[in-house]
Amino acid sequence: MRGKNEILVVDDIRMNRVTFTDILKDKFDILEAENGEIALQKLAERKETIALIITDLMMPVMDGFEFLEEIRKVDSYRNIPVIVATTSDDMANECRCLELGAWDFIPKTFHPEIIRFRVLNAIDKSKVRVLEYDSLTGIYNQQKFYQITREFLDTADDANCAFVQFDIERFTMINSFYGSGEGNRLICYLADAIKETLDGASVRYTYGRIGGDVFGACLSYDTKESLMELVEAVKTKVKCHSVHYYLEVSSGIYLIEDKDMDVAVIHDKASMAADRCKGQYMMHNAFYTKEMDTWLLREQRIINEMDTALAEEQFVVYFQPKYELERLTPYGAEALVRWQRPDGTLVPPGEFIPIFEKNGFIIKSDFYVWEKVCQFIRRELDGGRCPAPISVNVSRVNLYNPKFLETLINLVEKYKIPPKHLNLELTESAFSDNTDMIQDAVDYLHRVGFTIMMDDFGSGYSSLNILKDINLDVLKIDMKFLSKSKMADSRGTKILEAVVRMAQSLKMPVIAEGVEEREQVDFLSSLGCDYIQGYYFAEPMSIDRYKKLIGSPD
Repeated sequence: MRGKNEILVVDDIRMNRVTFTDILKDKFDILEAENGEIALQKLAERKETIALIITDLMMPVMDGFEFLEEIRKVDSYRNIPVIVATTSDDMANECRCLELGAWDFIPKTFHPEIIRFRVLNAIDKSKVRVLEYDSLTGIYNQQKFYQITREFLDTADDANCAFVQFDIERFTMINSFYGSGEGNRLICYLADAIKETLDGASVRYTYGRIGGDVFGACLSYDTKESLMELVEAVKTKVKCHSVHYYLEVSSGIYLIEDKDMDVAVIHDKASMAADRCKGQYMMHNAFYTKEMDTWLLREQRIINEMDTALAEEQFVVYFQPKYELERLTPYGAEALVRWQRPDGTLVPPGEFIPIFEKNGFIIKSDFYVWEKVCQFIRRELDGGRCPAPISVNVSRVNLYNPKFLETLINLVEKYKIPPKHLNLELTESAFSDNTDMIQDAVDYLHRVGFTIMMDDFGSGYSSLNILKDINLDVLKIDMKFLSKSKMADSRGTKILEAVVRMAQSLKMPVIAEGVEEREQVDFLSSLGCDYIQGYYFAEPMSIDRYKKLIGSPD
């Protein structure tokens, strides 16, 4: 048997099943089920070959309404047409069946020609639906969406129109960590959120699933402000989907200037805007600008080269020393990553790290750095030395990886390294998404023996709440906001003094980073700051140079 050539007849009366079989057996193989529960079992076994379902409503065990409710929950059943066979002309029942996904109705007068016509018509429609509709969400697929958007723009006349791309931040990780079932449910939820929001607004629109977690909507709008209200309304609905993980939708928006432009090109411009904001803390919407075309080329080159760069170890780990302020002697370092291409050119971290965070590659690059640091510490221990701690950065993305803790523990166990030698730096923004989850991770890491630092303290809006809610070990403060020219600024110095005093009262050591001037060193010394890091003492350096700095033999 080839393709879908089976019809599933669900009816508790055997004679009715036999009648449908006699009418349809010349063109189809017939499967029978006497109630909804048995039908679900057969559907699960034969979903690839079932072309259509005919179901009765009144049945024991599981009736037709319950059966319809159950099959609508399974994404792979969405394009299998269901026809309800009924003896009554009950408007309420028909409405309920349609709401539950029924495609058509057959009266149980058993007129052969009517039954054949409606069955074949539903199957033909399902074939068209497969070509035009997304099988998971039931909305237009990319090709059909582009087509209706073209028709929409051709009739939009003088109306303002915008193309918005919606996609889910860190979707690849959500899909990997929580399973494809959860990923599919999230995609369907986003599809529903877009439709419900735009249906409730007085705008004309088209929308469809472009692929993966990416959706597009083309709509008319009155003002830029009213457009953004709709965009934010979609995001607000999506955030209600789950309380188990942080969820954010990014959007790229192109205000269409030329309605005759090819729809694919229009979408490309919205997509470029979405790429610029995706993964950026506190920035989840972006409008297309002409400068994005140049940036896109640079970003694509980085994406094309990143796997090869990792395999060839083009990523080089540098150490920036930290100094004990009281004795002005080196004490540990922060591990930083640099990318040096084979031709000698350097890719600035500010270019490749945001891209890695956006596409999830940061998980691999973080692990690469951690392992290089563990190897260094292991060599020091093997040489009979007790190295000062080396701190490594843990990206926000890694915190959403359910395997993060396991990976980290396995790494220190692999190299037999006491966790006290490997400190973990988390930026303040990493704590703002899901406090409970971060607290659980920090508590676990503490039990194992790790030291946790908050990097960039004071750069966000929730610093004090984080200190109150999460038991951290060390604060890192960036001195860039207090340059030599601002040392006389009493407000800035008083704020910094207050932070240091607060940390001391909490028995938290303070590391001031970005220290570049003697005046800063003197000021920090007067406050009793514990450690300093910055170009005044040492720039990031190769591991070999760091070993010479601390007097470690080759």
